[in-house]
Amino acid sequence: MTEKDLRKLNRYQLLEMLIIQTERADDLQRQLEQAQEQLNAREVQMTVIGSIAEASLQLSGVFDAAQTAADMYLSAAKDRADAMEAEAAAILEQARRQAQELLRAARQNAGTS
Repeated sequence: MTEKDLRKLNRYQLLEMLIIQTERADDLQRQLEQAQEQLNAREVQMTVIGSIAEASLQLSGVFDAAQTAADMYLSAAKDRADAMEAEAAAILEQARRQAQELLRAARQNAGTS
């Protein structure tokens, strides 16, 4: 509407136009506020998602460290078991030799008596 057209309107018509424009401005303000709230909610959601992802990565690191420690413990336990098995085999071999020596000695004593 041009300025000339506006001048032709009476006060009542101008007030009606003003009311309509004010209502439109209020509606636009409400829409803007709603859009801002949605944007804020999305920002919060993205922050939470980022925090969850970061926590997941940190937990992954903890689990990796725990797995490494478990692997090291298992390896050390296996090495210790292998060493104990070798030691037991050596003791068993020594016991067999001593038993054979005792048996020979006993047979010699039995044969000489």
